[in-house]
Amino acid sequence: MTTLETDNPTRWRLSARVPDDWVDLAATSTVDQALGAIRASFDAVGTELTPHDVGLLRTGLEAWRDLASRHGILVHGLVHQGAEHQGPTAIGREVFWDVIGTVTEFEAVDDGPLSLMEIVRRVMAAKLGFDVDEAYTEVFQTGIGPALGLTTELDMRYRVPGEPEDAEPRTRRVGLAAVVAAPKGGGPGLVLGGWSLDPAQRNGLGMLLAAMAGPATITPVDRDGNPLPPAVEG
Repeated sequence: MTTLETDNPTRWRLSARVPDDWVDLAATSTVDQALGAIRASFDAVGTELTPHDVGLLRTGLEAWRDLASRHGILVHGLVHQGAEHQGPTAIGREVFWDVIGTVTEFEAVDDGPLSLMEIVRRVMAAKLGFDVDEAYTEVFQTGIGPALGLTTELDMRYRVPGEPEDAEPRTRRVGLAAVVAAPKGGGPGLVLGGWSLDPAQRNGLGMLLAAMAGPATITPVDRDGNPLPPAVEG
């Protein structure tokens, strides 16, 4: 793992751990750069992308960049390992995980994990359409504050880039993991989410998100990027 630092210079700076060998799409500034990073990753593991695949990727990345900009996505990386991979992390199956993260303002977390559970219940579960009561959840501490980790399976509906607009969305069963970390006194918190093509890998994905969030910190900064003094409670 390595350390990622990203910031909004008028609000805060996020420091978090990320895999040092993943495809870091958040670090790319154009669709061509993102596409090049993905192709290089697949070339490294001997996976050939056809011209059709490349076209679909480009279309998808163009749509994703617009969505990520609107929602303030700061962390976006792909973890890919072929089924033939040899090494200490080899599991004999393909690994393909997609991880995103953002910082958002939270109200005071008076009830700790219970409040975080309500955030997941009302926001994530409602938007993605899964039953949070059937998911595995775990509470742990981070550099930001208390965190709730969650793993489950989800029937994800999606549209294939390039298909006609009136085409029926497709459905695929995937593994889902999420981490919500928020300071007890309120303020900027971290939301991480990810999905795996193999639903059985959801717990491994959850462990990755927990490792990313554990040492994470969010520091308020001024317009010049200088850390602001802690707020004084009156």
